[in-house]
Amino acid sequence: MPGLLFVIASMLVVGCDDGGAAKTRALPDVRPVVDGAPYLCDLVPEASLRRVTGVTAPLKSDWAGPQTDNGLCVVLQPKGPGVLGVQWSYNQGEKILRTQWANWAHKSHYKIPTELGRGLAGYDPSGGLDGLPNYVFALFRCRHKKLWISIDFARVVRGRDAVQDMFDFMRIAEKRFGEIHKCTPRPS
Repeated sequence: MPGLLFVIASMLVVGCDDGGAAKTRALPDVRPVVDGAPYLCDLVPEASLRRVTGVTAPLKSDWAGPQTDNGLCVVLQPKGPGVLGVQWSYNQGEKILRTQWANWAHKSHYKIPTELGRGLAGYDPSGGLDGLPNYVFALFRCRHKKLWISIDFARVVRGRDAVQDMFDFMRIAEKRFGEIHKCTPRPS
């Protein structure tokens, strides 16, 4: 019995600090992803990405060359892993969509809402090739052209709905793409 009392007393002491106040864990910020400048890679709202991932470090966003019919952008922290990757292209959309379905066949994935076009959102705990576990891909139309956008980003903070966050980021990215390229996104 004295051993049991010691264990209980130890648990109480470990749970308290400074003046005996019990430690409380901050609740995750589960507010929805919202659109708003500034943007990372022109398409993803920075404040929402930070809220979703919990990243607080300064971020640097760079496109790989001119964006004529495609673009690749990576967002990095000064130290540590990448936070966001965005890619878009007018090229080979159907082929890439088939490849993505095949790549995700045995991993956790979800079909995107039809208003976003055709595609998927998935979570790969290993982080895939770039270390970013959350991935969403959409094939849609803007004006008379078919194009695709893919977004992959860092782990979400505990308590968030990562799949809904992926859908929301894609919804915003398609809208922003339309604004930048002066076209109206529509399902493919």
